[in-house]
Amino acid sequence: MRFIILGAGLSGLTCAVTLKKHGHDVCVLEKAPVVGGLAKSYRINGYTFDYGPHFLFGPKVYDLIREEFPAMALHQVESTKEKMYFKGKYFNFPFDPKNILLNMDRRSLPGVLYDMIVKRMIGPGDGAGSGNVEEWVVQAVGKHIYDYISLGGYIEKLYGLPATAISHEWGMQKLKFLARWRDANLIKLAIQSFSEKSHIKKRVIHYPPGGIDHIACKIFDTLRDTGGRVDLKTKVLSVEPGKGSVSVAYGRDGKEGTLSGDFLISTIPITHLIEMLKPAVPIGIREHVKQLRYRTLLLLYLFGKRDFVLKDQCIYFTEAPFFFRRITEFKHLDRSMAPVGKTSLCIEVTCFDGDDKSNMTEADIFRIVTEQLDRGGYLKRGEIEGFRLLRIPFAYPVYELEATEILDGVLAHLKSYKNMISIGRQGLFFYNAMNSSILMSHKLGEKLARANRTGRAQVVEKAYEDRVGKYRDRC
Repeated sequence: MRFIILGAGLSGLTCAVTLKKHGHDVCVLEKAPVVGGLAKSYRINGYTFDYGPHFLFGPKVYDLIREEFPAMALHQVESTKEKMYFKGKYFNFPFDPKNILLNMDRRSLPGVLYDMIVKRMIGPGDGAGSGNVEEWVVQAVGKHIYDYISLGGYIEKLYGLPATAISHEWGMQKLKFLARWRDANLIKLAIQSFSEKSHIKKRVIHYPPGGIDHIACKIFDTLRDTGGRVDLKTKVLSVEPGKGSVSVAYGRDGKEGTLSGDFLISTIPITHLIEMLKPAVPIGIREHVKQLRYRTLLLLYLFGKRDFVLKDQCIYFTEAPFFFRRITEFKHLDRSMAPVGKTSLCIEVTCFDGDDKSNMTEADIFRIVTEQLDRGGYLKRGEIEGFRLLRIPFAYPVYELEATEILDGVLAHLKSYKNMISIGRQGLFFYNAMNSSILMSHKLGEKLARANRTGRAQVVEKAYEDRVGKYRDRC
């Protein structure tokens, strides 16, 4: 069979390698000049910057990589070097109940402890029946802790909308660590928070040397070495699924062409895929899918004349006065990410295309950020040798309240195409991590590689059903 894959990010490349391993013909179309998608790196003047902090979590993805991509180099990194900054202090991330109780303002303790007592009396409360992520968190852990950690402020920085406008589905997916509060032993936590020093629980993660794009590049090398095809700088113009085949029109080097195959796997934004389909999908679906929004990621890279700036590799800023939501110093991951005696910072700001932040000039963003870094005691303006600003579109799917219903309808329509599937972070409108992209795409590739025509249709249907129900059967 011939598989056509749209997008050479981790999802598309992993699926391509898996299909090729089983003897199928594979062609990947990518509009960018390099592979990697959202897991790219940017290099300039001896500095290496990732598109924000990326890690591989858990033994499953590590074992898969060791088996499928033995040439890929990975080293272990302790992920406990992540912090959140609020109320003038640094707290562990993910949130540790004991760490917060130990370090929080004592005047705030009575309210937090009261909420914990109430939760213990009436039950843990998993947020069932909540209408938005703010209600979900408050039902789960209480209003006092929600306000204290400025979680609503962080959500608004990420999505540009108040937490009351964001679906509880995002909380169930990204805030699972808050279950520690629901399951915590109140008496034990309170006693330990006053009598013991904070104990940081360490996790082990993996990171490649020299930049996160090493992962995508090694997967690409494997695909190329086994005869797979990747066409870079190729823009997909239209997709026409037929009963037994699929045709893709594309543009490259000022010329247009077509490519035919038996099955298509799309990892591009689902909003783009719907617009590209021929014949055109019903107008109702087209109008609805336009309401699914993605956030653009602005990455301000700073070149610093210091060996290190931060004590931690990553700091989240939840409170509104901070223009940015996260800072990463890549040298904590790998010293080769900056020249000897120097360092770099990655400052993250999210926006919608066309909003005030999106329309700001690079100079204005640089001025605002550096003023706040200077006032915060992180990096003085005179210690900065230069900067670059990158704009990364479609970085975060926005889980608005209406998005769940809209996505259900879009996937129900896509299910009718038996020789096409939309996958990945952008293709399923799913805020997943890179390890999930690799694992899920490998699993999908295995299923598609072994299935007949009827079986592939069942794989498509199951994938969409899983996306629809993944975080909703407990609501």
